[in-house]
Amino acid sequence: MEFHADTTELVKMLRNGHNGVKMDAEAWDRLITWIDLNCPFHGTWGEEIDKPGQQRQRRRELLKLYANVDDDPEAVPSTPAEPVKPIVPEAASAAPRTVPECPGWPFDAAEARRRQEAAGAVTSREVDLGEGVRMKLVLVPAGEFVAGSSTGSGGLPPRRVNVERSFWIGTFEVTNEQFARFDPSHDSRVEDKNAYQFGIHGYPMNRPWQPVVRVSCQEAEAFCHWLSEKTGGRFSLPSEEQWEYACRAGTATEMFYGNADADFSRFANVADATMTKFASNPYTVDEPLPNPPKYDDWIPKDSRFNDGVLLSAKPGSFEPNAWGLFDVHGNVAEWTRSDYGEDANGGVPGRKVVRGGSWRDRPYRCTSSFRLGYQPYQRVYNVGFRVVGQGQ
Repeated sequence: MEFHADTTELVKMLRNGHNGVKMDAEAWDRLITWIDLNCPFHGTWGEEIDKPGQQRQRRRELLKLYANVDDDPEAVPSTPAEPVKPIVPEAASAAPRTVPECPGWPFDAAEARRRQEAAGAVTSREVDLGEGVRMKLVLVPAGEFVAGSSTGSGGLPPRRVNVERSFWIGTFEVTNEQFARFDPSHDSRVEDKNAYQFGIHGYPMNRPWQPVVRVSCQEAEAFCHWLSEKTGGRFSLPSEEQWEYACRAGTATEMFYGNADADFSRFANVADATMTKFASNPYTVDEPLPNPPKYDDWIPKDSRFNDGVLLSAKPGSFEPNAWGLFDVHGNVAEWTRSDYGEDANGGVPGRKVVRGGSWRDRPYRCTSSFRLGYQPYQRVYNVGFRVVGQGQ
């Protein structure tokens, strides 16, 4: 799943003309072939057997004997004497994005709390899921804001959005324990070390207090329907406008606590220095890491900061935004009910919008406006959800 998601983003980026790169049919064919072959490590058989060239030579002899063909497809051609000079495309000039005016927005944390308190006599409540399992929600007041990204980094163009009615939203992402009240057979599974096919089973994502993942949008919507019937309320996934409005809590910056290059260690569980643990010994649960690590340390990360968590964190481990929402940046990405659709950002029909980024994403993929699209049936390793309640 991780490989598929990464290559999908690569293809989408190239189709959108990344940095002016234009690919012809042959270039696309080579790229897709490379993806289909899953990046083979060796170019020829002769590089990976005990006696170099033996299998290659035997293959050539049998081909000549039985097919009367003298061919050596693994022969390495001579390289040109002159070094290849790459053709660097001209830098694409991105059209500036205009940020529309929105009177009364942005606003600071004190104003956010004032508006929240003015929206209702009660600003937080709990829902009983049975057998001692409860879900917390906070009230988000109605209002207007500017959604989207002014830089074009993973978001739609800025637009003024009117959230007409107040709504309740999960204080935390839905946990494995909470989801098990609906589907006790679900397993969020584990994340392997870089070893993949051997060694220990992996790092757990299925502890009761961790956010549920590997749950499709369809299953998340079914949970909301079950919750509505159980409680007599009206629950659903948030729209992406509701999600971004709740995430920002009055802010116009990339994160509710500042810009994407700010120190996130108090506020968000994103790809940080702890990602190096994936490069530890595949046969041990935990041991001190050498510097540099002995095993491949290839996962992209912002190693300037350390949030202290490898995978998904226990709800409440980081500081909330002004409206009391935790983990809106990072931890696990979150399904919304909005269609990704065909749009200027390279959307694909049939997909649903995912917001917030995860423990596996660097900060620029966890901003208030960054969006991804997955098919509603996909169970993605780092995607969960939180619920929205209306009119209760």
